[in-house]
Amino acid sequence: MLNYTRAAVSACLVALLGALAPGARADGGVKTNFEVMQAVIGEVCGELVSGIPADLPTREIRLAPFGRDERYEMIANVLTRTLADKGYQVYLFAAAAGGDSTTAPDTTSVAKSKTGMMLEFQTIEFSLRYPKIYRSFLVGGKTVKRSGDVRVLAKLVEPANGHVVWMAEASSSYDDQFSHDDLAEVEAGLYAFTKPPRESRNWGKIVEPVVVSGIIVGLIYLFFSNQGD
Repeated sequence: MLNYTRAAVSACLVALLGALAPGARADGGVKTNFEVMQAVIGEVCGELVSGIPADLPTREIRLAPFGRDERYEMIANVLTRTLADKGYQVYLFAAAAGGDSTTAPDTTSVAKSKTGMMLEFQTIEFSLRYPKIYRSFLVGGKTVKRSGDVRVLAKLVEPANGHVVWMAEASSSYDDQFSHDDLAEVEAGLYAFTKPPRESRNWGKIVEPVVVSGIIVGLIYLFFSNQGD
C-alpha cells in the first residue's frame, strides 16, 4: 500500500510539472494572422472573379475600392493577382468610389486609362479576432482560438454611363486554435489587423500561482509523509 501511494504521488507531480511546461505545436508550425487573412481573402476574390461574365467587351478592368486603408490595400492586391491570373489587365482607379477611409488615394501608381470596365468593391466585413483564450486544465499552457471573416460586395460598372452590368457578394471564414506561446510568431507583420485585442483576466494572474503553489506543496508534503512512514 505504501509503495502504491508513493507511486501515485510521484505520478501526480510528474503530470503537474508536465502541464506547467510550455505546450508544443502538434504540426511544428502555425499560420500567421497575415497568412490566414490572405487565404480567406483569396477565397473571396476567387469566388468573385469566377462570377464575372465571360462576354465582357473588354479584358481591361480598373479597380475602384471604397476605401484606401490597409484592408482595401490587401484586398486590392489579392484581387489584382486573381484577375491577372484569369487574363485580365488590371489598373487602379484614380479615386476611391466611396468615403469610408480618411487616407488620401496614392495617385502615383494610378493608371491613366480611360477605357475598360470599372470594378467597384466594398468591404462589408473584415475581422480577425481571438474569441477565446483559455486553459484546458486548471494549470498548464494557454490555447488561443482564432477566427477570421471577410465579406466583399463587388460590381462591374461601365464608366461611360454608370451602367451596372454585374454585381455579386462573396464571403469566407476561417477558424482554428494555437498555443499561446506562438503569439509572437502568429502576429508577425506590419498590418495593424494582425494584432487583434487579446482577452485579459487579471484575476487569473493572481489566483493561478496560488493554486499551483498549493497543489505542489500538498503533493510534496504527501510524498515526504509517506517516505517517513
